[in-house]
Formats: sequence, C-alpha cells, structure tokens
Amino acid sequence: MRASEPGPIRVAHLADLHIGSALGGLAEYPGAPAIDPYEAPYEALRAAVRHIVGDGYHAVLLAGDVFDRRHADARALAACQDALGAFDEAGLRTVVVSGNHDAQSPLPHKLNLPPSVRWLAADAPESVSWPDLGITVHGQSVADPDERRDLAAGYPRRVPGTVNIGLLHTSLHGAWSRRICAPADPRTLARAGYDYWALGHVHHRLVPGTGAFAVYPGNTHARGPGEPGGRGLTELRIGDGGRIGIRQVDTAPVRYEDLHLRCPATAEADLRARFADVPRPPAGGAVVWTLTAATPPGLLRTARALAGPAAMVCPAPTTPAA
Repeated sequence: MRASEPGPIRVAHLADLHIGSALGGLAEYPGAPAIDPYEAPYEALRAAVRHIVGDGYHAVLLAGDVFDRRHADARALAACQDALGAFDEAGLRTVVVSGNHDAQSPLPHKLNLPPSVRWLAADAPESVSWPDLGITVHGQSVADPDERRDLAAGYPRRVPGTVNIGLLHTSLHGAWSRRICAPADPRTLARAGYDYWALGHVHHRLVPGTGAFAVYPGNTHARGPGEPGGRGLTELRIGDGGRIGIRQVDTAPVRYEDLHLRCPATAEADLRARFADVPRPPAGGAVVWTLTAATPPGLLRTARALAGPAAMVCPAPTTPAA
C-alpha cells in the first residue's frame, strides 16, 4: 500500500536495535535451550525487516541505539546497511536519530545511506516533511553518550495541517532506565503539541503517560532473560483527520517470559492461564520461560509438560558459590 491508495498510513516505529549485541545470561539457567547467542539477535532484526517490507508500511522511524557500543564490527555494519537498503528498495521513507550507544560507535559514520534514509544531525533539531503522507517528523541525534540536556525543549513548533511526530532518544525522568540520556520533562513533550512522540532508550514496551501521546516500542530482541516480554516494533496507523492508533507487533523469534507461581495448590491452573496469555512465537521461534523462585522438581516437570511446543521452561538461574 502507498499513499495514493485508500486506507490508513502505516508507520513502523523501532528503537534500540543494538545491532551486534549478543544474548547474555542464558547459560546460567539450568536446562536452558541451545540458542545461539550471536545469531538470534541478527535473526530478530531480519524478522522485523521482513515484516515491515512485506506488510504494506509507508515509512520507518528508528529512535536510536541502532548499534551497540561494544560490538562495532563489520557484520553489524553490514546488517544495518542491508536493513536500510531493504527499506529503500521497498519505497519506504526512513528517519533515524542516534542514541547514546550510537554516539560511542564508529559505525554510523561508515554507513552509505540510501536515498530514502535520513539520519538526523546532533547539533540542532531537524524536520523532515513527507507531503504525500501528510507527516512531518522532528528529531535530533544524541552526540554525547552522557547527554544531560533536555533536547526536546529545542524541538520546533508543530507544522499546521500535518501529523507531527517527535523522534527522540531519551530517558525522560529516568524512572525506567539505569542510564540518564537526554532527560526530558514530560510537560515539555505535552507543550510541543505533536501528535505522537516516537521514543527510544527504554527496552520494554511502554506508554509513559507524559500528557502527550508518547510510546517506547521496546527493543527488537531481548538481550537476555532479564528482558522479558514481546519484542519487535510499534505500528502507527494514521487515519482520516490525522487520528493515530497503535498496535504492538511481535517479530522476535526468541521471547523470554517470567513465571511467578505463588500458590502450589493452584499452580497447574495458573500455568495454563499464563501459557495461554502469551502469543505463540513466529515459525521456527521459541518462548523461554523462567521460574523466578526455587520450585519443587515435580512442578518444574508439570510446567514443561504444559508449556507446549516451541516453549522451554527453565528453573531459576544458578548462583555461584560465595
């Protein structure tokens, strides 16, 4: 679908790809599945790109931390180049801002950006207009990995007659992140009057309640069992009158989930309900369930029997002796 065709405008909002990073911590779990910690994140990126390219989107927003600061190698660079090239070949406009990891990586400067991709500068906010889509995107990259300025405070006024989107890598007030980055007062986001804030930096899906329509999509792949929940992207559907709806889209082949069992007497019923509540993984994928407390061996066997195909249940992680 393109703008000339009927139906809503669809925009994919991604963040925190951390291309090159490996899964961590899974080996500490007894009975953990044999998941390749290096290949799984790359497959998660490929799965997200396949979904976007093949499912009729019009544009892509990348809200920072495209790369991982610890893994600046040739494979990470090639994977990003391939993803941006795929968006360009599919006719998708793409806007990117750097996050704190990108500010520490040499890879953004080595990219050969395709014609349809704009990677916004860090010295001042920029605006990108797509008149045929009726959208204006405002954004600014992070240049300092320890950025303490409220970048959002300098974003331009909304452009009348278009859907205005703010693209920002930020920790907001720091409640959901261990590292402060471009902190922003939620009231600043609300005063801008934008129709949507496409945020990055927080690794789980979150609508932070800033007084503005703002969303963290979470990352495309979990970086280990400590990041449970769905992974992928947020889809914006922009309808008549600029009304925006969102849908969370899971694309990651490996998903981590926690199991909290409070009452042994109802454990089997609780397990069935919890397993039924989580979507099945994509074809060829897996859900890794981790019990979060010491569990009797019999209950672990029950959980493994009930989890179903493409699901693995691990006991709590092992703790090294003091």
